Amino acid sequence: CSVAPADDGADADTGSTTHALVTVERSYTENSAEAARAAAFAGFVRTPPGVDANSMFRLAGFGLDLPAVGQCAEPNSARTPGVPLSPLARVEFLDAGDVALRTATTSAALATRALPAVTDLIAGVVYTTRDRAADPLPAAAAYTLSTTGGVLGSFNVSASAPLLLSGVSVGATPLAELSTVAARSALTLSWSRGLSRDLVYVELTTQDGSATTRCTFPDDAGQGTVPAGAFAGAGLGELSLHRVHSEPFTSGSVSAGEVRFDFEQSANVEFSE
Repeated sequence: CSVAPADDGADADTGSTTHALVTVERSYTENSAEAARAAAFAGFVRTPPGVDANSMFRLAGFGLDLPAVGQCAEPNSARTPGVPLSPLARVEFLDAGDVALRTATTSAALATRALPAVTDLIAGVVYTTRDRAADPLPAAAAYTLSTTGGVLGSFNVSASAPLLLSGVSVGATPLAELSTVAARSALTLSWSRGLSRDLVYVELTTQDGSATTRCTFPDDAGQGTVPAGAFAGAGLGELSLHRVHSEPFTSGSVSAGEVRFDFEQSANVEFSE
């Protein structure tokens, strides 16, 4: 038997939609001499009917796996539902031409990267910053994403980055002074409150990666508790808090898009029994 080849360049594949994900991540370790780091990512994916774009971003390694607000869980890609792909339902990450992120004082051009071959049913390119320099990707700034020369046409998208986390404490200990964490006991976390629509998640992970737990809280609560027994790790590791702010957008041929900021403050610690 024979099958007519699919037209990969056709935006008019029946029922197909184009989705975009743009992420800006910053991280800083309080009790380390290492400088702050940052990175940005942009991906534009065309999906056939019945295929969830968020699942595609997670499958390609660019999603964010969080438990429900108020809950704790291990990050687990197995929670991603099955994706109905076939050779006639190819998922393509599109060439958007020149992609850049700008603020009033900075500019970061994103480099084109061939998408790692997760499966032969996913192909294309994504865009990332060339290094981990933090200065071009500031907090508390208005960002503009611009694309020119790609299959999607030229468009601009605006989003506002949140403030960095501040006033972070674990129990009565400021994060910068934290060195030991009693992993089997409940942990009370606090921070300066953010926006009601934003999230804060804490991640506890061992240095060897043998144990990881994430817990999600509303940012405007200013506090959260990791229940006793939620984390089973021991030895050297890291405790980090992330402020997550997300803004949806539509533009031109992008059916649905998201700009997501994930700003992390962390400390190197030892998890004790």
